[in-house]
Amino acid sequence: MKKIITILATLMLTTMSINFAKAEGFAVGVTGAYTMIDATGSEVETTGDTETNKGSADNNVFVGSIFGEYSFANVSYADSGVAFGIRYTPGSADVSDSVKSRADSNSEGDSATYKAQAQLENYINYYLDIPLYKNLYVKAGWSQIDVKTQESVSTGTIGTYGDATLDGVNYGIGFKGENGNIVWKVAYEATNFETLNLTSTTDHKINADLDTSEVNLSVGYKF
Repeated sequence: MKKIITILATLMLTTMSINFAKAEGFAVGVTGAYTMIDATGSEVETTGDTETNKGSADNNVFVGSIFGEYSFANVSYADSGVAFGIRYTPGSADVSDSVKSRADSNSEGDSATYKAQAQLENYINYYLDIPLYKNLYVKAGWSQIDVKTQESVSTGTIGTYGDATLDGVNYGIGFKGENGNIVWKVAYEATNFETLNLTSTTDHKINADLDTSEVNLSVGYKF
């Protein structure tokens, strides 16, 4: 344990001794992130006797992104620049690590096995990196993501839900620097999305809260 602590302390001191990426210019690069997805919510069934079902889902996934950012030089504080950027994740990720399943019925007395899953797609993040001290910086931004519902119902008389696009507030903290034209970042980030509200074709209603957090590594080239 002492050896691990010593190694981590050495890495942190080494990182903080490197000059912050303060040269003005445009950079593009890639980001790899270990992302933790958490969702909680409830469904109100309005056909027949009103019934409320509550549940939660989570999943941990690796995702890849591309980013572009512009760093501003000659900022009067922290001896370094501020950067504005855009990050885009083209892939998708499941909200849950397993498909949720339950028995369901409608007002006509039809019964079915209802299986549900949701995917997150087209994540885009507009952000501002603000330097604190040497390599240390904080991040604030706005995000948007598409939620694609994926229901499987054994009869066509049980309702299904549509899709939605959610906005979210993004924030983080990390270290960044540069070596020649190569720029890098190591950060922890979290995003709180707005509440998801959906109504099914049979007037059932879903209310859900979605949050993500991640540890990421970014590497780019500054022009």
